[in-house]
Amino acid sequence: MTFEKNFERYLSRIERIRWQAEDFTEEATKTALIMPFFSVLGYDVFDTNEFMPEFTCDVATKKGEKVDYAILKDGEPIIIIEAKRAGLKLQKQQQCQLFRYFSTNRCRIAILTNGVIYQFFSDLNVPNIMDDEPFFEFNIFEDDPSIYISSVKQFCKEQFDIKNVISKAVFQKYATVVEKTLKQDLLNPSDELVKYFLSRPEVKTGNRITSQMIEKHREITRQAMRKVFGVSIHEVSDEREDYEIQVISENNESFAEESELQSVQKISENIKNILSGIIPDFSFISEDSADYCRLHIYTSANKKIGNVKIIKSDFSIQWKKTGSSGMYILKSEEDIKNYI
Repeated sequence: MTFEKNFERYLSRIERIRWQAEDFTEEATKTALIMPFFSVLGYDVFDTNEFMPEFTCDVATKKGEKVDYAILKDGEPIIIIEAKRAGLKLQKQQQCQLFRYFSTNRCRIAILTNGVIYQFFSDLNVPNIMDDEPFFEFNIFEDDPSIYISSVKQFCKEQFDIKNVISKAVFQKYATVVEKTLKQDLLNPSDELVKYFLSRPEVKTGNRITSQMIEKHREITRQAMRKVFGVSIHEVSDEREDYEIQVISENNESFAEESELQSVQKISENIKNILSGIIPDFSFISEDSADYCRLHIYTSANKKIGNVKIIKSDFSIQWKKTGSSGMYILKSEEDIKNYI
């Protein structure tokens, strides 16, 4: 059976205990969620030569410190894992604990998890010092697996290659920074960006660039960028730092045809109108590609409900509830109401 099929079965199995997970102890979390996850990745979680519980990570001033699990190869740790109970929010405090363990051995990957959220860390900034931010993170109950499954697959036992993982992590981190920076600058251009354009030889201000000049040119910079990118932006959630970006103009051949775009937007608006009469408070994050538009739907508490995929070739609608294993094909607004 393929990894994808095994992972799908794992998701279906843990979905049945989803609403109990919040009350799990740390040991219950390990048994019901974490160990099965690594078993799907191909590791024998009962072989201590491969998957060692309570692995000793002596810290400079403290001996006998133990990390919850270490994945071993030829007797050396290649991944260390710190486990917390499912109901515990992962914060800097837990990261600091893993940070101490990371520098005591030569492994390059550290995972912090509560069985629901998985955070993957490395030492991309300074060798042998764990980064402050994970290079990869997902929520196994809330996120669409189609978005993260290819990244998870690279940690499978049979294909784990640390050089390949680190190489991808570097590019993933870079892409994340670029994406976040662009979104922030499209919302509110930074001083650095405005200063860059003011310093271009074509502008020729002839003066020293002051903070007043930057502030004066910020709005026109924002308008110019949005015109070039052909987008409108609606902030969805400050906490998630996510934004809904929609193509609204046709400035070059890379944008969709206007008639197609209008149809997709019309369907999106119809779906939003239907949901507003059923779900009191929700938000969307749009994901647009050449072939489809996917709407990720969240409650006001940032819990993902599911996603709607609008296929651009025939404007058909596919709906997937969070935790379900398959897509549902919907043909009308009535179908959407009945399905919800």
